[in-house]
Amino acid sequence: MVKNVLAIGAHPDDIEFGCFGTLKKHINEGDNVTMLVMTHSDVIDTHTRNVVRDSSISRQEASASAKVLGAKLLLGPFQDTKVPFNSDSVGFIENVIRENNINWIYTHWAGDTHQDHINTLNATMASSRLVKNVLCYEQVPLPRISSVQPNINYYVDISSTINIKIQGCKVHHHQISKFTQYGFDMIENVKSLAKFRGSQCGVKYAEAFNILKIVNI
Repeated sequence: MVKNVLAIGAHPDDIEFGCFGTLKKHINEGDNVTMLVMTHSDVIDTHTRNVVRDSSISRQEASASAKVLGAKLLLGPFQDTKVPFNSDSVGFIENVIRENNINWIYTHWAGDTHQDHINTLNATMASSRLVKNVLCYEQVPLPRISSVQPNINYYVDISSTINIKIQGCKVHHHQISKFTQYGFDMIENVKSLAKFRGSQCGVKYAEAFNILKIVNI
């Protein structure tokens, strides 16, 4: 059965860091994949309040990443750091689910501390009541504190797609450079996390998820 997969991220790069290798496996298996990025505005550094990348660059990088994957890209109407959890965001995702006949969703996990990620997760849960399969991807370790660790209960072997994942992440060089100035090598973090999750499930590289609900594997 062909899956109609929807990957939801609050920002350009969230999906790439979280589940890009898994999405490529879906593509390789003949599934239809849509990437939904909730924000389209300038990206603001939460520490300095400076513009890290303007909206045109964000759109270009998101588009380039979708082409790497071979997926459909949709951009939401919301501003960076201001994604709401209300009827606007819920209705927006509901329309995407209905128009694309979505039956499989990936979204943010509950322990994330970024307000856009939390509200995107909540809007996803409220809008996907009729979708049978919903999984949460973990975020690459960042200089961000959370008292809640992801409840990992599902792994996907991405040994065959790790290079595509890295390629998709590298497209977002403005975001990567933002963390480089704080001493964080995002690409190395991506590889390290994938290798660690792979070691947990007996493969070379893996992406890990928390299942909200799953019926059809």
